[in-house]
Amino acid sequence: MPAGLLCCIPLPAWSKIQLYASHLPYTCLPKSIHDSNCRIVYICRDPKDTFVSLWFFLKKFVSNQTKTDPDPDPDQDHDTVSLIPIEEAFDLFCKGISSYGPYWEHVLSYWEASKRNPENILIIKYEDMVKDTGSWVRKLAEFFGCGFSEEEEEKGVVERVVEMCSFESLRDMEVNKSGMKHEKRGKEIESSAYFRKGIVGHWRNYLSDEMGKKIDGIVEEKLRGSGFRF
Repeated sequence: MPAGLLCCIPLPAWSKIQLYASHLPYTCLPKSIHDSNCRIVYICRDPKDTFVSLWFFLKKFVSNQTKTDPDPDPDQDHDTVSLIPIEEAFDLFCKGISSYGPYWEHVLSYWEASKRNPENILIIKYEDMVKDTGSWVRKLAEFFGCGFSEEEEEKGVVERVVEMCSFESLRDMEVNKSGMKHEKRGKEIESSAYFRKGIVGHWRNYLSDEMGKKIDGIVEEKLRGSGFRF
């Protein structure tokens, strides 16, 4: 589920910072995290772009397994293994059948937690981060208690961080272009599968306007009264 990135940092032991990434809903996180003073950053994305990104990632993953499965099923014709059509996957997504459960419940789990504990949980919308990356880099630094100094601002440190951490820079790193990322149960997938487009609104190239309105309506209904909107 490309719904969010979770970073837990126990404070104030800066010499022993630990970073963890997870796609688990907040309710599924270990009790030790709920009871800790760690900081959590949750990044969520427009449901339409999230769905398209997830579909292409799974398509890549399924395709890769037909080539690298260390223990293939002898009764399976691996030449015909493929992901279901995007239209069928879309219907499942709209019914809440997706990795880690319904997307809207995933988002709500962190949103509700952030309202209870705003000092330790920061919600970022991917679209806002893309629109004004520099401002969010500053907010993240402040959130972690290590804001940029006036000297760093004057030297353009924020701008350099933005450039180094841009989608293009990360995608073009050799380790992400040619490396393999280990997945659970011994499966592997190319690191490049995690970097496709990263473009806001790119769903329009794969979903019809009708499909877009359908998922918007479902998500709006599910989030009604929560105070959160995409």
